[in-house]
Amino acid sequence: MKRKGFSLLELLVVMSIILVLLSISLPCLLRAKDSALQLVAMEVEVNEEGEISLEINDRSNRKATDDIYMIKIDRPGRCSVRLKKPLPSGMKLKRKDRRDYIFWRPKPQHIGRHTVTVVFEGEETSEKEITIYVYTKELLEARREDKKDEH
Repeated sequence: MKRKGFSLLELLVVMSIILVLLSISLPCLLRAKDSALQLVAMEVEVNEEGEISLEINDRSNRKATDDIYMIKIDRPGRCSVRLKKPLPSGMKLKRKDRRDYIFWRPKPQHIGRHTVTVVFEGEETSEKEITIYVYTKELLEARREDKKDEH
């Protein structure tokens, strides 16, 4: 008697092998994606007042590489760095070339002011507040004009 097709057991074995291979490769692929995004990220620094302005596109057709920022954190001496919660969604702490950065791709719903607390833990624990302003191109230009008018 000739069989047509596969038995249920054979299909389940093939599916389980595929799932195991996916579970092994998926974390590596996600790390590779993060590394690739870090390469295209714009590196920015916080000013003396602890503020930074980020410009984002509010288009619905943004590319995966649009508006990605790495905000440089000046770490004092030998200590570890962490971000105090609550944080805006998608914000992560990354280390690149022995420097600490806040890695973030703000979305249109993030337009506005965000305060992020960076905690330095070493011999002594200290905190630094960073105020992040997220603007569209038009809002950022209007803010710059307002600052010029004030001076």
